[in-house]
Amino acid sequence: MKAYVVLNPVAGDNARELVLDALKTYFDDAGIDYEVYETAEEDKPGDIVRDRLENGKFDFVVAAGGDGTVSQVINGLIDSGLPLGIIPVGTGNMLARSLDLPLKIDKAVALISGPHVLKKIDAMRINNRICVLNASLGISAKVMRDTKSESKNRFGLLAYIWEALGKLFKIKRSYITINIDGKTTKHHAIEATVFNSGIIAETLYPKGPDIRIDDGHLDVLIISFKTIRDYPLYILRMITKKTSKNLTDFIEANKSVMIESTVSMPLQVDGEIFGTTPVEIEVLPSAITVIVSEKSIKKEK
Repeated sequence: MKAYVVLNPVAGDNARELVLDALKTYFDDAGIDYEVYETAEEDKPGDIVRDRLENGKFDFVVAAGGDGTVSQVINGLIDSGLPLGIIPVGTGNMLARSLDLPLKIDKAVALISGPHVLKKIDAMRINNRICVLNASLGISAKVMRDTKSESKNRFGLLAYIWEALGKLFKIKRSYITINIDGKTTKHHAIEATVFNSGIIAETLYPKGPDIRIDDGHLDVLIISFKTIRDYPLYILRMITKKTSKNLTDFIEANKSVMIESTVSMPLQVDGEIFGTTPVEIEVLPSAITVIVSEKSIKKEK
């Protein structure tokens, strides 16, 4: 058995050495041969992974990095049919959390090399890129764009929260048009997010729909604040887990989502800035196979 390992050497704090040590320990013990590709800033990991899988013989692929690295690897393996193992060493590690994967490096590698099960998850194609968590435009994309790498490595998720607080009262609403499965609606909003995974949505909208990464559809959240007092009101409702129907809307998408805006808005995809509006999204049910624990499967039932 052979694995192709994609490692982001700058993700996390001293994570590179820990990942390499864990691979040597657990993969060697399990008799798994492996090849490591370390990403560089100027690389296009998705293209490199795709080319290597076409020209090599591998049984599975491993992504060691944050959500951005995992997303790039998925773009390279989606047509290969190979399962994906995840070693979470990023800031948020939202995909790993949504799949209830171990967040410690040695335990993640032990799961991949030891007893595990395979799980099919949905994905979405966004302007010809594959992503698995969410895509958003508005305040969240600006926060992702402006949060410095040093802050993320030092403070983790708190870095995003601090950046968001600094922007909260400076954000202005934009006019956006959303077409979902052929039906068009218009909104004056500060944020539009398309969710494939519900891990972030649970915090943003505790009383929202039960969003699952394997439910075969997407959920579109639109946040429309009308006055400045809506900001603290929304935060209060997030804390108290009360509904905010007058501030938010959820719309289910089974096939496609198209978003346009009167003013160009930055787009974030799985934690990385990826162009601007307009945005075209296609639903891809059961598109990716991931390595998970049997415990996580039982937990869902």
